[in-house]
Amino acid sequence: MASDYYYLNNYRGAGKIAISRKSFESIATIAANSVEGAKVRSKGKKSFSLTEPVRAAFRRDGKVELSLQVSVSKAANVRDTCLLIQERVATAVSMMSEAVPFAIELKVVSVL
Repeated sequence: MASDYYYLNNYRGAGKIAISRKSFESIATIAANSVEGAKVRSKGKKSFSLTEPVRAAFRRDGKVELSLQVSVSKAANVRDTCLLIQERVATAVSMMSEAVPFAIELKVVSVL
């Protein structure tokens, strides 16, 4: 999909229903930041950055791929925290976007 929108199946035929890429990214960011001991990497003070801390990509097979860069607290277990982040993001995306197939990829970029 070359657009910035994921189109849902609309069985009524009354129009198109779409969810924007930014919506997926916002949902994932809010869900990940709700986990204690974890935080989505901030964009930083640079005026130009090649990578975004949260990125949603629409694959040809209809799946939405979410990539998150997170920072984890020293006191937290990294594996358990990452699993909790994935669960929260999966729950949030499922609740807010019907039955959209998705994949979640986490990258721990720093330990606080």
